[in-house]
Amino acid sequence: MRGIRLQVHMASPTDASASQPNERLSVLVGVPDTAERARVTALLRAEGYDVIEAANAREMQVRLDELAGGGLGPDAIVCAGLLAEKDDPALTARLASADAARAVVLLPSGGLLSTASRAQRLGASAVLPNVQALARLRELLGAP
Repeated sequence: MRGIRLQVHMASPTDASASQPNERLSVLVGVPDTAERARVTALLRAEGYDVIEAANAREMQVRLDELAGGGLGPDAIVCAGLLAEKDDPALTARLASADAARAVVLLPSGGLLSTASRAQRLGASAVLPNVQALARLRELLGAP
């Protein structure tokens, strides 16, 4: 399965240091499957990201509220394709907001076409074909 890169919208980085390799960026990972979430978080932590985990839509909302309460949202959100729409329409709307994060990335869930359609509705920055492709996240965050 090949990934589709979607440039629907992506908030511009407000800080030029966003593309510097030593900057600690935060990523909110919303993946319901425990094993898949562990793979995603392990890869991102190995790449140097601060990772915040959520197992479902409710936890994603709580984590987003916590981050917003601290004055900072996540730099990126990575979620399974069905997480938002299946579990919580309010979260779908929140993820579709241009200020949710600098990048919203979906991992395929179900068919690639349905994932691409969901990505468009969410205004996702990218659909990546697999967990290993998340190594490109810093590239997405650094893109204007």
